[in-house]
Amino acid sequence: MLIGIKTFMEFKENLSLPNLSDCTIAVVGLGYVGLPLAVTFSTTSNCLRTGLKLKRKVIGFDIDTERVNSLNKGIDKTNELKSNELQNASNLVITSDIEDLYCVDFFIVTVPTPIDEAKSPDLTSLKSASKMIGNILSSKSYLKKNTAPIVIYESTVYPGATEEICIPIIEKNSGLIYNKNLFCGYSPERINPGDKSHRLTDIKKVTSGSNHKIAEWIDNLYGSIIKAGTYIASSIRVAEAAKVIE
Repeated sequence: MLIGIKTFMEFKENLSLPNLSDCTIAVVGLGYVGLPLAVTFSTTSNCLRTGLKLKRKVIGFDIDTERVNSLNKGIDKTNELKSNELQNASNLVITSDIEDLYCVDFFIVTVPTPIDEAKSPDLTSLKSASKMIGNILSSKSYLKKNTAPIVIYESTVYPGATEEICIPIIEKNSGLIYNKNLFCGYSPERINPGDKSHRLTDIKKVTSGSNHKIAEWIDNLYGSIIKAGTYIASSIRVAEAAKVIE
C-alpha cells in the first residue's frame, strides 16, 4: 500500500546516508554484470581505501527463478564465476523473492538493456526494476529507516535515460521527490564477458551521483572494492555518455 506523499516526505526530512562499512546492499539483476558485483561486495572483507573492516550483507535478486536456483547450487551458466567463488560469498543471499529486498539500505540495478529491432535500447527490464524499487520505497518497512533512499544504475543506457526515464518511475511509485528524499547515481558497467584477465576490480570505475554529496558517497562505495580505482564524473549524464563512447 502506498504511503501518503506528505506523511512520507515529512518523515524523511532528516536523512543520513547508509553506513558504507555496515549495510545491506541489493543488487537487482544477476547476469554477467550483477553477479560478479554482488559477489565482490560480499567477499571484500576490508575497505581498499580505509582498511576498515566491512560488515556488509548483499541480497542478489533476479526474477529468473531457474537462474537463482542454479546459482544457489553453485552453478553460474554465464561462466563468469567458478563454483568456489559463489560458495565463498557467505554474506550473499541469492533470491527471486521481492520480500527479501525490504530490508536493504540501497539498490544497485544491473538488469540487461538489449537492442530491439529498431536498434534502440530496450528499457523494459529497467522500467520494471524501477517500478519495483519505487513500490518497495513506499512501504512501511522503509518508513522505519532513517537513511536516504539511494538507487544506483549500472545498466547501459543513452545519456539522460536515468533521470528522464527511471527516476520519474520511482517517484511515481514511491511518492518521493528526486534530490529531496530520493537520490540516485550511475556507474556504467565495464565488464567484458569471458575476459578472465580484466575482471571487475581490475578496471577503473566511473561513478556519479545526483548531487555532490551522493556522488562522493557512491564513489567511496565502489572505491572500497575496485583495485584499479575510480573516477567521479561531473554528472549522471556525463557518466552515461562515457559508457556510450566506450
